[in-house]
Amino acid sequence: MSELKAQAEALRNGFLESLSKSYNIVDPDEYPVAEAMLINYGKLFNETILKNLEKSGSIASGKIGELVVPKVTKFGNDYEMWLGYDLENPASVYYKYINKGVHGYGGKNAKPKKVKSDSPHRYLSPYPNKKMATSILKWYRLGKAKTFQESQKYKLEKSQTKSKKLKKIVNEAESLKKLAYATSAAIKRDGLKTTSYFDNAVKTVFDKEFFTTMATALGGDVQIQIRQIGNKMENNGYNNK
Repeated sequence: MSELKAQAEALRNGFLESLSKSYNIVDPDEYPVAEAMLINYGKLFNETILKNLEKSGSIASGKIGELVVPKVTKFGNDYEMWLGYDLENPASVYYKYINKGVHGYGGKNAKPKKVKSDSPHRYLSPYPNKKMATSILKWYRLGKAKTFQESQKYKLEKSQTKSKKLKKIVNEAESLKKLAYATSAAIKRDGLKTTSYFDNAVKTVFDKEFFTTMATALGGDVQIQIRQIGNKMENNGYNNK
């Protein structure tokens, strides 16, 4: 993160020097540095999301790793940066369940997942609906359950070992539909663990150093809003008005 701060200072100084040999006054209507720095932070945010997903083992969950390219808009001295998921991406709806976690319904043989107490999400029935089972069925059919070649039998990565076990289950199941339903029922019973992959990315990237860095880069009377597509993020960015 300190590299971004140094880059901000270098960009700002270079821009100011290009305006004049002595630059005590900056044109408040033009902040080319702002766009560059916000895009850098947006890229860092996306990279942090992917790292968090991989760490939590959720990277294979549909299109949850497909985030939008950061977009910056400017209105006078106010800037908005848009991040997150395209509204046409199904992950724009279900990401919150993977992020916050979902409390399971419970019942016999339940093995509750670790879900933070502040998660508002809870399964209210032990029975999977058709939509849920179909989604998991599609996941299997997309090849998420495929294994690697037998030549890779030894020295397998953790994800590969998991895939081989999953392949065995698939082969032993009477049908993918039954497997999908059984998986759905287990999820509703046990819940979905909290990963905080999105929340942690926001806290990591848009922290106090973000405010300091942007203040270094801009200095003037500006306001920056960091927005999630469809929602407003908790951290509202730099406000020097």
